Amino acid sequence: MISTETRRQPILEAMIRIAGRKGYRATTVADVVEEADASSAAFYEYFDDKQDCFLLAYDLVVKRLVREVIAACKDEEDWLDRVRAGLSTVVELFALDPELARTAVVEVQAAGAAARRRHLNALDRIAAFLEDGRQAAGDRELPENVAPMAAGAVSGLLFDELLMGRAERLPKLLPELLFVLLVPYIGTGAAAEAMRRAAAG
Repeated sequence: MISTETRRQPILEAMIRIAGRKGYRATTVADVVEEADASSAAFYEYFDDKQDCFLLAYDLVVKRLVREVIAACKDEEDWLDRVRAGLSTVVELFALDPELARTAVVEVQAAGAAARRRHLNALDRIAAFLEDGRQAAGDRELPENVAPMAAGAVSGLLFDELLMGRAERLPKLLPELLFVLLVPYIGTGAAAEAMRRAAAG
């Protein structure tokens, strides 16, 4: 017997694609079921409406991103190397999958207050990977919310690029994005050196 999760998965994947391609507001249930090769009846069996489907699709995207970041960081002992590996994983994934990227960063802002709250929660999950940076900061005084602030700054830069349809440029921006994440923790000079190393490959 096919599970509910298996049956609704193609619809969630379709929502990710269509929202990323057309924009959340322009996306219709009809678009999603056509992309998923499903029926409207099947859609409403699993979801209350378009927003309900989008929220669950967004959760799927975040779960995927977090899983990929964890996998990229697990073999790195140094905090700075973990940050670089995690960030590189995100920008490479976004460059390869612009529809997913736009859904994750841009269209979530258009999907209502509940979606924006989910986005903030997602930033908090990503920010958790930065918390070990407090040790790297040494005696430097850091705001309590420095990690979500840094993650939010990077998200804002990604938003601008994705809004302009420039997902393919994201890997080239990795050094600058890395600088933004690191500078609160290790200062301008050390962050600039890490940026130069990232630019050199």
